[in-house]
Amino acid sequence: MEAAVILAKCIKRRGVYAIRTQKLEDGDWWRTWAFPVDEQKAQQEGYDKTAVRGNLYNTKDYPGCPYCGSINLIQCDKCRKLACWNGEQQLACPWCGHVMENFVSH
Repeated sequence: MEAAVILAKCIKRRGVYAIRTQKLEDGDWWRTWAFPVDEQKAQQEGYDKTAVRGNLYNTKDYPGCPYCGSINLIQCDKCRKLACWNGEQQLACPWCGHVMENFVSH
């Protein structure tokens, strides 16, 4: 079983969190767990360099963002980093500030 930890940032509270993922046979991924993490520690662990390709599905037990509870993710079309998403049609990326419109959630 292949697993990876990826980083995301809460769109509301700006807290950084890690998402544990597990690869499926078809190349897509399950999100299995999420936990708050210090951004510097995450960089030391290399979580900021981890990238997964494919769809990111939630397991039934996936808790979502540890700060706001959202189970949805978006990827910034400028910096390519992940953030939780609360359904708004326009929002600023919590990583780089880029205002996103008409995006696809994961």
